[in-house]
Amino acid sequence: MKTVINQEVALAILEVGGLVILHRFMSFEEQLALHKQICETAKLPNTDNGQPSYHVAISVGVQDEDFKNIEQVLVDQKKNDNDNCIRLVCVDVAHGDSERCEAMVKHIREVSGTGQRGPEVSIIAGNVATGEGAMRLWNAGATAVKVGIGPGSLCSTRIETGNGVPQLTALIDVANARDSYRHNRENTFAYMHIIADGGIKSAGDCVKALCFADMVMAGNLFAGSDESPGETFVHAGISYKKYEGSSTHKSNHVEGVKAMVNAKGPVRDVIRKLSEGIRSGCSYQGAKSLIDLRKEPEFIRISNAGLHESHPHSVTVIT
Repeated sequence: MKTVINQEVALAILEVGGLVILHRFMSFEEQLALHKQICETAKLPNTDNGQPSYHVAISVGVQDEDFKNIEQVLVDQKKNDNDNCIRLVCVDVAHGDSERCEAMVKHIREVSGTGQRGPEVSIIAGNVATGEGAMRLWNAGATAVKVGIGPGSLCSTRIETGNGVPQLTALIDVANARDSYRHNRENTFAYMHIIADGGIKSAGDCVKALCFADMVMAGNLFAGSDESPGETFVHAGISYKKYEGSSTHKSNHVEGVKAMVNAKGPVRDVIRKLSEGIRSGCSYQGAKSLIDLRKEPEFIRISNAGLHESHPHSVTVIT
């Protein structure tokens, strides 16, 4: 999202071990230049083979121009073998369970020359909201699928189009599809990852999502950080920043809104608070790792009264 990611936010996320996805609403040339600049600037840990772990993805859509752009970059880097090559590509479209998205995943896998699921170029694709949709993208060659149709704080897709699935239900369906596929086959794919995308309001939401997903994508939580794009402004005595989604900056798009979010301080503080909450969540569940968290999780349906009780109440909170 253009109000979330820039070089400063990217560096802060990378330096604590996160994954950065550059948004596709800048030109492809701008993405490549920013990718190179980030990789040259970031202080990154090395992988097992001693090479820097560049966890920075560029994004593409599914238009004809996108097919040509990504092919040129991947073919050129195979010839030149440069240090700052593209190792992560995100096929980022609102409707990932589509022929064009599937075709793009196959195209990237083919032109990267890494077979069905090689280590050189990892592919993130989405978004989907069903197990069947995720399976189609995995079978096309995706390393990971993004799950989430309409859960984002800015998103109005479910209301305006009548399409979408509640996020927890979608994650359960996709995780079950993956587990069923692996259970029924001897040679399972090690790269069938799940990314929960949207609806994350707190560390507790991360814990719930990670009961089924391998990773959580967050936009709102980082949008109001000190490093995020845009100026901080004051409204009614409270500091805010502008927040726009992947499509809401388009004047002719109906699937989202423009908004403002509270200023949240440095990115490192946001990540630290999330990390602490996730660690505590694992502790409550007796999970020593995120893998343990995915072992037969149980959920309880609660009422609105239960939700109210779950938040601080009957007090005046001092910030």
